Amino acid sequence: MRIGLDYRPALQNREGIGRYARELVRGFVELGLDSELGLFGYTLAAMRFSREELGLARSKAELLRLRLPSKWLPGLLRTLGKGVDDLVGGADVYHHTQPNVLPVRRAAEVATIFDCIFMLPDSGYLDADVAERMTAAAREQVRRAKRILVPSQYVGAEVVMALGAHPARVAVTELGCDHIARSLPPEGFGRAREPYVLTVARVDPRKNHLRMLRAFELLVREGLPQRWIVAGPRGHAWEEFATALERSPAKARVQWIVDAPEAELPRLYAQADCFLFASLNEGFGLPPLEAMACGAPVVSSCVTSLPEVCGDAAFLVEPTDVERIFEATRRVLVEPELAAELRARGRAQARKFTWRECAKHTLLAYRKALEPQTESPKLRHTL
Repeated sequence: MRIGLDYRPALQNREGIGRYARELVRGFVELGLDSELGLFGYTLAAMRFSREELGLARSKAELLRLRLPSKWLPGLLRTLGKGVDDLVGGADVYHHTQPNVLPVRRAAEVATIFDCIFMLPDSGYLDADVAERMTAAAREQVRRAKRILVPSQYVGAEVVMALGAHPARVAVTELGCDHIARSLPPEGFGRAREPYVLTVARVDPRKNHLRMLRAFELLVREGLPQRWIVAGPRGHAWEEFATALERSPAKARVQWIVDAPEAELPRLYAQADCFLFASLNEGFGLPPLEAMACGAPVVSSCVTSLPEVCGDAAFLVEPTDVERIFEATRRVLVEPELAAELRARGRAQARKFTWRECAKHTLLAYRKALEPQTESPKLRHTL
């Protein structure tokens, strides 16, 4: 089975979809499927990762690089009468890994939808034009793809109810977090020079940094010694957090690392007294699992996919309640027994999520996509 895969995010994005594309392919390579992989990496910008960093240095996976703007590609393919599956060697299955659907001529199509956040009206999470474009792409993916991959059962339900995908075409392929273990030294990192609470997340309204800042101010007022380290780039409407931070009475105790080196994240996770992730909406939620894998006790949200992913290994709170966020974080910081229990549960929970398993379940979905389908399933809504 020849597998074509949209690999562009892996070459450019350090987080989110980029992590998914890189580690999924790494999982395929571990399974010995590298000779069947045709990776399509069309970007005008240069690669941000070497083949060694991508895990492709000694593999047989073929990486096709086209240095041209992505918006040119659909028209170019139509003009040539080709599909992207032709460009990667005549793929049997082509996997769309991002909300940007390219023309496919013959291959069975598979698409990953990470969340349906773009369909939330008046959420303020995205620019309206971006949300409209992503919604249109997701609808097109659901229309064309033989299998829709989702990272959690929560997103699976959203894809069925919001986008009309038939449940039989939806497959849950949970993400992995074992990539973080590759950077953990056997001897550990030791204790940090100063105690801190850590949040790793792109700064935008959905990640809820404003309420976490208010909760941290209460921790400072309580007399706790921790700093708050925020590691994450600027996202949509990041200015709101920047303004609030500048006016905060606790601003001297907050460090915002806008461009945290990936190699530094394992140490930041491992040395944190508490990992705080009170996000308002997640399709999966990888940072809490990464923190668990590194041994940090986690406080996270009780909404969307996070209870499914974190299980009983995190202290779950209502993310719109600043007092609850404060109290949960305070307890983790002042109760050593609670912190130790969360660390132990977290390590066990993190071990359940590997990219090799993600690759195995994705491969099963590819095979299902190639099975003959006599009739298109239709979803009927009833009261």
